[in-house]
Parts: sequence; C-alpha cells; structure tokens
Amino acid sequence: MPRVWDNGLPLDLTTFTRFGNRFPPSRIFSGGLQKAANDRFDHALYGLQPIHDFGASSAVINDDLPSRILSGSVQVRPGIDRLTSSGVQFTDGTYVDDIAAVICATGK
Repeated sequence: MPRVWDNGLPLDLTTFTRFGNRFPPSRIFSGGLQKAANDRFDHALYGLQPIHDFGASSAVINDDLPSRILSGSVQVRPGIDRLTSSGVQFTDGTYVDDIAAVICATGK
C-alpha cells in the first residue's frame, strides 16, 4: 500500500491512527481497503495476492516496491524448492545459478 493515499494524506498516519485505534478491523473495512489497494496495484497479477483476509496481517506500506516490480529491478519469484551451493531451484521448476545472496522476507 502506498504511503500517500487519497487527497495526498499519509495513510499510516491518518487512517490507521484515527480509525484503527477506535474500531476493530471488520470485514467491511478490510474489504474496502483490499479493493482500494488492488485498484492501485493488482496484487494477483504479480503473484502477491495473499490467501488470508486482508485485515489478518499487517499491511506493507511502501511507495517504492510496486514501481520496482513494474520496472523489473525487483523480481517476484515462486517459493524456493531447494538451495544448491551456487543457485536456487524454485517450486515452479525454474533454476537460477550464480546467486550471491538469498533474502527471505516474511513480512513480520
């Protein structure tokens, strides 16, 4: 989700602070945020759509990641099947050799 939301307001400092502390996340609120986030960046198109409810985990607030995915400087890959001494085998069968580092991010 971008840091700057509708009308130029910072999402994490306005919406979540003003409303998140007073009202517990509901399916209606969660569904509305999920739709708004997907309207800005189609998460399913890039393999980033979570299988859990949108409100079930913390949101990633980042202005840079979607543009880096779109430009190709960050590549979304499937799950890792196995690591070799110099490469990575992914669950879809693809293999990338000559890997210097593997960075695993869980989001928590």
